[in-house]
This record gives sequence, structure tokens and C-alpha cells, in this order.
Amino acid sequence: MEGPTSLNYRKSSGRGNGVKPMESEGPPKLESPPPKFVEASNLEFNLVASEKLPNYESLDLFHRAVYPFMFLAQWFAVMPLLGIRASNPRRLRFSYKSLPMIVTLIFMTATSILFLGMFVHLVKIGISAKNFGKSYIFNYSILFIKLRHISAVGLVFFGCVLAAYIIFIRLSRRWPPLIRYWTRTEMVFTRPPYERPKRNLTRRVQLAALAIIGLSLGEHALYQVSAILTYRRRVQICGNITAGPTLDDYIQRNYDYVFQLLPYSSVVAVLILLINGACTFVWNYMDLFIMMISKGLSYRFEQITTRIRKLEHEEVAESTFIQIREHYVKMCELLEFVDSAMSNLILLSCVNNLYFVCYQLLNVFNKLRWPINYIYFWYSLLYLIGRTAFVFLTAADINEESKRGLGVLRRVSSRSWCVEVERLIFQMTTQTVALSGKKFYFLTRRLLFGMAGTIVTYELVLLQFDEANRRKGLQPLCA
Repeated sequence: MEGPTSLNYRKSSGRGNGVKPMESEGPPKLESPPPKFVEASNLEFNLVASEKLPNYESLDLFHRAVYPFMFLAQWFAVMPLLGIRASNPRRLRFSYKSLPMIVTLIFMTATSILFLGMFVHLVKIGISAKNFGKSYIFNYSILFIKLRHISAVGLVFFGCVLAAYIIFIRLSRRWPPLIRYWTRTEMVFTRPPYERPKRNLTRRVQLAALAIIGLSLGEHALYQVSAILTYRRRVQICGNITAGPTLDDYIQRNYDYVFQLLPYSSVVAVLILLINGACTFVWNYMDLFIMMISKGLSYRFEQITTRIRKLEHEEVAESTFIQIREHYVKMCELLEFVDSAMSNLILLSCVNNLYFVCYQLLNVFNKLRWPINYIYFWYSLLYLIGRTAFVFLTAADINEESKRGLGVLRRVSSRSWCVEVERLIFQMTTQTVALSGKKFYFLTRRLLFGMAGTIVTYELVLLQFDEANRRKGLQPLCA
């Protein structure tokens, strides 16, 4: 993030200008030292010793909104944390010597075997530019690793999944202090003068997450239907291939690159299907996690904007603007903390989405053999484009919400105008408040349109080079 993130307070002049505060909270006493917070492990974040412990289950907190989906991710070896279901974020911790971490390492090892099998397979047939851009299968899909193919798309897919596992392990190490700092920062937004919007944080995060999960399940189910029907039709037409459609034959044909390293058995076949499903989940969860983080941050900036808008056409004390700016800066500091932990995942997600969108669009004009293949291809293509756009727009809402209060601040009357208003306007206009990919770029709406333009440009070039392949048509079914 760019721009200042520290508060430069000045003492309130105490001029008797007749302006009365519009809100119940008085000006902060900057001369006195801040209250000493209780640091004992059995007590909570920002509580003075005389205050009661908060009921986290009744508060509109980010941890309460995302923990069901983080717990779901642990079933697929993502985010190996302990105490994820606890309402108190202080109970959340990370340990290398834990069952979730062992499960994660097992899934990583299995994924590495699939990656190695794919790599050995490509070395045998020869790695070339054609392998990265052309697939000789009977139906095109997002995840070409699921079907028998001669393409490095599967290698890229498994590589992204392995990188995601490593990034999520590193993120899990930083998550307990991060979520505690997040909770400590957003506690002020759960009390007046801030109001809870009609759709609270939990509902917003869960509706968006359920939509992504539902669409991804639909894509995966449609793939299974397409793959199985294609296999059955091929067996029926090409009787010399096998005596009849069987599960063993289906797995050996679709995952032959794995059995170049491992002997075939029913146990190995089941494990391959399990690991392949887990990889598909991780591949989708990268974008889902970024979306949930973006929802949580933009929600708090929206509350600040709502509070600023309520002050329009009112006479406001300078202490109110000091408090608003203090909360705004705290949110910017939280965003900086989150961005430092999330930027690797954001960079990987953007590269992954850009590659697969370009690859899918390159196959738009290819002929497919069965109607179910067309149905699955177009569903998967639209799902991938829609998911990518949705994640970008959700992340861009952080930047949009952080600036929506500018109009009201610029119309503050001369009687309420003070240096704090000027400082807040300057900070909103000059500071880039957005998530980033290792500071190479910031997730804003302008970036989304720039990415769309880049994809169109590359597709026009790639389609010209792929003209010869598209003229060849379908490969022989029984070859």
C-alpha cells in the first residue's frame, strides 16, 4: 500500500465555536497515557481490567463469518490450524506437530506423486510448445488432468496446487496473530456510533462462499457425467478396446500417467480419485479465500462510509473527525497486515486464472464429439470467467469503499471544517487502499479491465498460431 498510515494527532484547540458534538463519544484525551490492557492469556484483546469479556458468538466478527469454510477446507488438507471452531480467536493456534498438519503433508505427498507422474509422462513423449497448448482428448475441460491427455496443462495444474498448499501452510503460521489483530481492530465497529448493515458480515461472506462452492460442485459433477458418458460411448463403438466398461479400465485409461510410477490396485485407484478431488477443491479455494478476505475488509470500510454520510448537512465537532480518521487509519494498517500475509496467494491465483482463461478461450473453436462435451465445456468456461471476475470485483470493492466518503467530506460546511477533514481527504485520495500481488499490482477495477484487454490481445495472437490444429478436426475415436 502507498501513502501514510500513521496518525499525526494535534491537540484539540478547545475553541468555543458553538459546535456541539453530534455523537455521544467525547474527544479523546491525548495528553493522558492510553489505558493498560490486560495481557493475561485467559483474558481478551482490548479489554480494560474493569470490563466484562465479550460474547464473541453474538458479535458480527470476521472470524465467526469464515470459520465454517476454513473448517471445511481442513477436510481437504488446507489451513492446518487447531481450534478453528472456537468462537474466541485466542484459542486458534498453529503447530507442526498436529493432526491437521500431518494430513496436509500426506495430501501434499500424494499430489507430488501425481505431479511427478505427469512430468515423467511428458518427458517420455517430449515437452514442446504444442504440449502446453494442444490437448488430444475427447472433451475439453478446465482440468485436463482428469482425462487421458498429452498436455502440460495438468502439470501446470498440479504445480499450482502444490504451490497453494505451501502458501496455505505459511499463511496458517501467521493466521493466529493476524486474526487476533483483525478482531482487536474490528471490535470498535461492533458498537455505536457504527451501525450493522441490513446484510451483516456473516451473511455476506456465507452467501458468496456458498455460491462459489455450489457452482464448483456443479462443474465437477458435470465433468463426471461428461467423462463417464464419453468413456461408455467409446467402449460401445470401439468394441476391440475392451470387453466392456469397467471402473478399473476407466481409471487405468484416464490416469495412466500415475501407473507409470505405481502398480495398479483398487486402493490406489480410490486414493487417486480422492486426491484428484482434493486438488480440485484447493484449486477453487484459492479464489474463495481471497473473496472472503475481501468481503471482510470492504465491510468495515463500508461502515466508515455510512458513518460519514450520516454527518452530511450537520455541524460536527472536530473530535468526531479525529475519531473517524483514527478508525480509518486502523483499517488501513489492518489491510497492510493482511496484504503482507496474502500477497503470495493473490499472485498465484491471478497467474493461475489468467493461464486457464487463455487456455480455455483458445479451445472455443475446437470441435467436440458429443453434446454433453459441449455442455460441460461452455459451463466450465463461463464458470471460470465468472469466478475470476467475481473475485476481482469483490477485492476491488475494498478500494471503492475506502473512497466513497470523499463526496461528503468535500461538502463539509465551513463551520465544521477542520484540519482533520483535510487530512482525511488527502489520505483517501493519495493512498492506494487495496490488496496486491506482492506489490506488483493492486486489485482494483481498472486492473480487471486491463487484464481483460490483455487476454483478448493474446487470444487473437494464439488463435492465428493455432489455425492449423483447428483445421485437423477430431482425432479418430478408436485410435
